[in-house]
Amino acid sequence: MELKFVNREGDFLIFEAPDGTRMQTLLDESLRDAIRKNHVVESSGFTPKDVQSLIRSGSTVEQVAEKFGVPSSAVEPFALPILDELKYVLETALNTSLADGPSMKRFEDIVLAFDPGALFSVSKSEDGWVVAAKGSDTYTWLFNPKARLLEPSNSAARKIGKHPAVRDAIFEAPAVPVSEIPEEAPSASVHDLVQELRSRRQAPAEIKPQTAKGRASLPSWDEIVLGASHLEADPN
Repeated sequence: MELKFVNREGDFLIFEAPDGTRMQTLLDESLRDAIRKNHVVESSGFTPKDVQSLIRSGSTVEQVAEKFGVPSSAVEPFALPILDELKYVLETALNTSLADGPSMKRFEDIVLAFDPGALFSVSKSEDGWVVAAKGSDTYTWLFNPKARLLEPSNSAARKIGKHPAVRDAIFEAPAVPVSEIPEEAPSASVHDLVQELRSRRQAPAEIKPQTAKGRASLPSWDEIVLGASHLEADPN
């Protein structure tokens, strides 16, 4: 609903709705401050969108205020939402888990292990979000918050390495050679066993030592396998 300003009565401002209903609001210090800032913005020739675009691209509140020739307090109300956005994107990037050899590490830890004095920042360019780390050198990465993917965008960052995000990391373990299992010798068939026993029978019989008197002799291996009756019946 749009309200139309009617007049001021003491410390109250009177507004009128489209249906003719009148309402009033207290003209306190916070409202006075908002009116002053709006007046400064209108007179300086910049819009809230201008402020937010500059903040998102990496400018500070002080730099934007200086650019438009206004106090920082006139810029802050429009800059704060973008500053919160930048903080969120940077924290997301720093906490992204990446493959570092055989293990997984946070992006921030990987960079600090390479350059312990690096300080991080984030901004948005035409190519997307850019994460920067400034230490002994300046390192930059393109960052996709949705895919959680960081890609080096300058030679300094490439020295640290290109690390795929967790969901894109592929671990290729070296192939383990499969040891060959020696083939088992084919088991002897019953027919082969019988033939072997027959060949033994055809060989000259050895003289068996006599057993002790009164003690039954032990059956031979042929008798155990083929049975005594089978041996007697076999003409061979």
